[in-house]
Amino acid sequence: MARNDRNTKGKVGKSLAADTSGAARLVIFVVLLFIVTGAGLSLLFNVGGIRDTVVALLFPSKIDGQLRSNEDSELQQQLKAIEDEKNRLKDLESRLNTLKGQLEDKQRQLEQWELELEQKEKEMEELQQKLSAQFETIKDIAKVYENMDAEQAASILSEMEDTALVIQILKNMPVERSAEVLGEMDPKKAAELTRQMAGQ
Repeated sequence: MARNDRNTKGKVGKSLAADTSGAARLVIFVVLLFIVTGAGLSLLFNVGGIRDTVVALLFPSKIDGQLRSNEDSELQQQLKAIEDEKNRLKDLESRLNTLKGQLEDKQRQLEQWELELEQKEKEMEELQQKLSAQFETIKDIAKVYENMDAEQAASILSEMEDTALVIQILKNMPVERSAEVLGEMDPKKAAELTRQMAGQ
């Protein structure tokens, strides 16, 4: 009987060991399944850049080629941007040179106008001095005629061909004295001088 108990205990122990071994295998299988599934999902969704790392480890030349291709593409874009900027700067320089030329032309024109203006001012000053001198001379001549006898002054002024000078002389005499001289002149001559003195 003791022998039967031992056999029974031995069978139960073997059965229990077999059940424990099967359960352990199941647990290991499930754990491995979780690990493989997690790794697959990590690779699929590139969690933490793991896919890039794995690809870099398995295919280093492919990654280098892609990186070089990306770098070349970026370099080409930068070179194009630099070339575009150079062209823009050339256009700006061309426009600036055009504006500079126009400004220099305007500057030369302004300098020419300044020279002409200075010349005109000089001419005006000379003319003013000349007119001032003539005015003083006419005033002096008018005093001479003012001191003459009215008949004698009328006779001389009537013979003068420069009517404008006669008018200036008469205008520079006192009104009473020029009236006396005009009264001694030929009426037609006196009327013409009077009309011109009135500006008609």
